[in-house]
Amino acid sequence: MAEIKIERNHTLGKAEAQKRVTELEPKLKEKYGVELAWRGNGEAQVKGTGVSGTLRVAEEAVHVDLKLGMLLRPMASKIRSALEHQIDKALT
Repeated sequence: MAEIKIERNHTLGKAEAQKRVTELEPKLKEKYGVELAWRGNGEAQVKGTGVSGTLRVAEEAVHVDLKLGMLLRPMASKIRSALEHQIDKALT
């Protein structure tokens, strides 16, 4: 199983950063079949076919920890790059 860990600092505050990250969900669902299940504390469980993990929004950073199944493993670097790009875009 491949793992993807992404951390991005921001200066938006927790509420604004979470709002912006939440706006990414339709794109993630459409492109990768991934859904976010928010727990109300700035943490979301990431679920999809062949992918699971957590997304945490803190006051000054966003943390993504994903585990990819065997079918997605060969595309790990492409998935990482796409996620980094989308998160960077959302937080600026």
